[in-house]
Amino acid sequence: MRRIQLISLFLIFSALIGIGAVTTHSVSNESQIDSKVLARISDIVKQGMDAKAFPGCQVLVMKEGEVVYDSCFGYYTYEKKQPVTSTTLYDLASLTKTTGTLLAVMKLYDEGAIRLTDSVSRYLPFLLGTDKSNITLYELLVHESGLPASLNASQLLNLNDPIHRMFSPVPTKEYTLQAADSLYLRVDIHDAAMSQLAGMRLNSKKYLYSCLNFIVLKEVVEAVSHCPMDKYLDSLFYQPMGLKTTAFLPLKKHKKEEIAPTLIKDNLRKSLIQGFVHDPDAALLGGVSGNAGLFSTAKDVATVYQMLLNGGELNGRRYLSAETCHLFTTTTSKSGRRGLGFDKPVTTNPANSPCCASAPASVYGHTGYTGTCCWVDPTNRLIYVFLSNRTFPSDGVNKLARLNIRTNIQETIYQSIKQRQNLATR
Repeated sequence: MRRIQLISLFLIFSALIGIGAVTTHSVSNESQIDSKVLARISDIVKQGMDAKAFPGCQVLVMKEGEVVYDSCFGYYTYEKKQPVTSTTLYDLASLTKTTGTLLAVMKLYDEGAIRLTDSVSRYLPFLLGTDKSNITLYELLVHESGLPASLNASQLLNLNDPIHRMFSPVPTKEYTLQAADSLYLRVDIHDAAMSQLAGMRLNSKKYLYSCLNFIVLKEVVEAVSHCPMDKYLDSLFYQPMGLKTTAFLPLKKHKKEEIAPTLIKDNLRKSLIQGFVHDPDAALLGGVSGNAGLFSTAKDVATVYQMLLNGGELNGRRYLSAETCHLFTTTTSKSGRRGLGFDKPVTTNPANSPCCASAPASVYGHTGYTGTCCWVDPTNRLIYVFLSNRTFPSDGVNKLARLNIRTNIQETIYQSIKQRQNLATR
């Protein structure tokens, strides 16, 4: 009864101070974490929403496999008409790389179907004879392949050639792939994109974060598995895990009002982007891409990473071997900037780290352009998920990053652990 009263008082207080709609689903276990310190997360979220860094978000923290914090804040948009709930789907953006594509790569590696030293042209003949033929899967995973950052959308779409354009405002027999309410792509745009990629000039093989690395990895997954990657992941991971909100092309399964919008419009799509992937490269590839395109909720995202933290097992079912999980989550590239697909803390230079200063070197995870992140800490058996649509209504200024909202929340989580440890030793 006292717990219910406290939560009710918190909701009333939050409304009074202007934090917006708040739904609290779980409070912390005091034996694991200090809930009084953890409660400061709401102040950080309020700071971000007051600054219009994002209209709403989901924040979830797990410790030792138990949910210790799970709250939703704000609304879909600044008009404050539809509150964020635990079932609101968010565009994960580049968090797709590790929540989707990397799982498929790990599975194929686990089965012995691929090796990290394999050249990409072994699986993708269209790269044979190009300067990319000897790029290895390892180089793609650690972003040291030399590939440019992204596709050339303007060139691909033939914007200056109305006769041979790759897009149409209405569907026809030629234009069948929907990228927005009023944008349909030509059926052969995928082949055109791969042709463009093959012809791109390769840079030196030093660290450069590139969406093309994971776009190529998705092509490898499909070539080896002989299955579309979205169906491969759904059948081997998402469905068996009971993840009802995790999906590419979410409008096939969910209503538009269940999904937070990401943008009013962009240079190509002149209508609200809601339920369609925000990332332009992923949009041009039909919404199922290796770099972006996955939608989900904080709870579902945390479930995927709990499986990885468990060494490939979840609820009595094994998805990946413990050896594969260990290899992919502990390996760090020679440059020290990336793991095998995962992003890592920069402990030698916290100012340039995607994580907070207290995050140990063992942490792995990823961030997303739309305002998302998931970080796993095997040292403390900790999972932290933040999902938002910070790109709405415009993605021009990244206030979420400037205000360090995600890292400040992460630091608060560590402070709550330290406070509990300090109290336990008194």
